[in-house]
Amino acid sequence: GGERILECIGEGGSGQVHKARNLKTGHLVAMKIQEWTHKNFKKFMIESLLLQSLVHQNIPKLMGMYSWKGKLYICMELYAGGDLDDFYTRMGSLKESQLAFVAKEVLETLLYLHQKGYMHRDIKPPNILLTDAGEVRLVDFGLMLKIKKKCKDRAGTIPYVAPEIALEYFSDGFNEKCDVWSVGMTLLELAEGGSYLLGTSKNSILEDLAEMMEVPRLTKRDKWSPVFRSFLEDALTLDPAMRPSVEVTMPFPA
Repeated sequence: GGERILECIGEGGSGQVHKARNLKTGHLVAMKIQEWTHKNFKKFMIESLLLQSLVHQNIPKLMGMYSWKGKLYICMELYAGGDLDDFYTRMGSLKESQLAFVAKEVLETLLYLHQKGYMHRDIKPPNILLTDAGEVRLVDFGLMLKIKKKCKDRAGTIPYVAPEIALEYFSDGFNEKCDVWSVGMTLLELAEGGSYLLGTSKNSILEDLAEMMEVPRLTKRDKWSPVFRSFLEDALTLDPAMRPSVEVTMPFPA
């Protein structure tokens, strides 16, 4: 594809992401690399075709896709600011004004996706990148699905996944409001400077379920404005029928 693969800058369930240099232009790009399997190839094609159909300032542009020597490659823009997981690990928890900016940009991007008929299903700090100018980019569309009334294709990342997906025995499906919950959990983590790893150390399934039915809250409530607290409470509404949609869940003011 005309790129030289450089160091690995990220790794997840959908493959490794490497920095690469375009040999014609000299520009640095991001290259997602996966093993060639029938399952990966199907996901690779779906994600690539979806990315080509999405036009939004916060969604990276697809620059090329290749299959070579048992590997799949997706070439995209590289963002020098890294992801928000790396950002708060280095810099500490975000200020409320920073959280407001992230919420606004992510919700605007999700509004675009939902209006196009898709739910992202994997909103979390590692999937929110920053450009060197401090702009937000939403990435990793490998779990994105068409919105339908009672979707049951369960996937996502604990602890960001919505309860109607995680607690499948208590649910007859889910819709795009799962993204609203994930935004809430993402902002909670960025505000607290740590993740909420639920259901990882208990022996009892009932204890796991009971813990997941307890809505996570801010530990130092007085540190945050009533508007932010209200925003989180709305986003982290257990019952998806009562949880506001992206259109209603407007970002709190910076």
